[in-house]
Order: sequence, then structure tokens, then C-alpha cells
Amino acid sequence: MMWRKAYQWPYLRRDMRFLKIFLDDFMCDAIRYTEDTRQKTITTMDVIYALKCQGCTIIHYVDLV
Repeated sequence: MMWRKAYQWPYLRRDMRFLKIFLDDFMCDAIRYTEDTRQKTITTMDVIYALKCQGCTIIHYVDLV
């Protein structure tokens, strides 16, 4: 398992911090879109709009957005 030695703990901690921030922002955007439409359930389109707001576009749903 040579990859464990190559991937040091500070890099892993940095990546986990980045992922946590991205997911927190993404979930806040998805919840905001859900609340704006007065729904109680997060729909697929809410997730797509939240990803688009974060700068990540899903290729197959570009025509819908």
C-alpha cells in the first residue's frame, strides 16, 4: 500500500475541509431553492440548480436548466 505513504495527512485534512465547505454550501443552496418554492422535499431540479450555483453543471440536465 504505497499510496498511503504518498498521500500525507495534511493533504487529506485539506481535502476533507474543502469537501465539507463545498457540501455545506451546496446543501444551503438546495435548501434555499426548496424553501423558495415552498416545498417540503428537495427535488432533483433543486439539486441541479444548487450544483449550477456552485459552478458544477450536469451535462444531461443542461437543457432543463
